[in-house]
Amino acid sequence: MENCVNPYDVVTPRKNITAIHVIYDGGENSFSLAKLKWKSEETNLIEDKLGLRWNGTKQSPKGFPTAMGNPSWFIVPAKLEQVLKDKAFELNETEGKAKIINIANKIIDHVSHLKKSNHQGQLGFTTYVFDEKVNEQDRQELEKILSQNMIFFLKTDNPEDTFDLGLDGSLTVRLNFLI
Repeated sequence: MENCVNPYDVVTPRKNITAIHVIYDGGENSFSLAKLKWKSEETNLIEDKLGLRWNGTKQSPKGFPTAMGNPSWFIVPAKLEQVLKDKAFELNETEGKAKIINIANKIIDHVSHLKKSNHQGQLGFTTYVFDEKVNEQDRQELEKILSQNMIFFLKTDNPEDTFDLGLDGSLTVRLNFLI
């Protein structure tokens, strides 16, 4: 993606965007879809929003939309969010990028539902079970994506405390997260 802006670098408007998790990145001359932590100007609360943007090309590297010359996100109406998320998962699958991105997306959705029922500023704990086979490189990539969203693998003196492999091949991961 050398000829366009990395979607993780699109933080305009800075007063509203507090975190970005890219759900789909089609690269140059395509689009990106991201889950944004959005600080509402009306309520001053941080909400989950879905952002969409065209990534750009060599001739137009900032993509669209832009705000005062800076790459920015279009906030997707709530009625379209699920349709676009589903399509992003499907595109990740067909383009071969799916496994870790889709696992991360599912975990982030799982944790975001838990966050709604707890008080801000607390530390949460949960487990998540998935059937996909992951290797050490996959685990590292998953940890990187989740940590960008304030979700962390449970760390203790015993590394086996983080993951449990079930007899059926499922993997349970233990997570901490900041509410």
